[in-house]
Amino acid sequence: MGPIQLVVFDMAGTTVDDSGNRVLTCLVEAARIHDLPGTPEELNELMGMNKLEVFELLAARRLSGPSEASHTLARAALDTFVTHMKEAYSQHVAPIPGAEATFAFLRERGIKVALDTGFDSVIGGIILDRLNWLGRYVDYAVFSSDVSRGRPAPFMIFRAMEQLDVQDVRQVMKLGDSPADLDEGSNAGCGEVIGVLSGAHTAATLGRYRHTRLIASVADLPSLF
Repeated sequence: MGPIQLVVFDMAGTTVDDSGNRVLTCLVEAARIHDLPGTPEELNELMGMNKLEVFELLAARRLSGPSEASHTLARAALDTFVTHMKEAYSQHVAPIPGAEATFAFLRERGIKVALDTGFDSVIGGIILDRLNWLGRYVDYAVFSSDVSRGRPAPFMIFRAMEQLDVQDVRQVMKLGDSPADLDEGSNAGCGEVIGVLSGAHTAATLGRYRHTRLIASVADLPSLF
């Protein structure tokens, strides 16, 4: 493996503050409103995935399999989730402490910075607009709605590599706070797959998934270079 050329970061819980577990709260509320199965603990395990795919799973479980009716139900739940997330992020959007300094550290060394997320372009776009990161700290952002399958499929990482002209996935580092992040990085074949403990999952939980190391926060990443 050569030197790292690209670092792909998750957003909520990894680089974007999710204190109060706003994403999980909105997932649980959307599921409740649409009478979808799933405890908060079960939904927490699905954090980081494409949110439409999460609701597709829940709707298929409720209706005993995928169907046109389950697809319609999943899309209605997603609309509710997006509405609640818009409200949440209209009130407060802030970076995880140290995130911007880490982005700057990497870019000063010629390492490209990308974001990927289980959010679609609507929610992800709101976050990026509020933080003003693109071009200033981040070279590229890819949303779950930009690819055919979200995490744990590796396609968002591959999209970032294509857009930023990085050809060797072994020179890509993936960071995230969810099992889906770690599986995404492993499925892509990234040279480094790092779990961060600033989000909704503990070291014990993330430790059950393939990874190269765990760190407390994105702020600790520069010490690895």
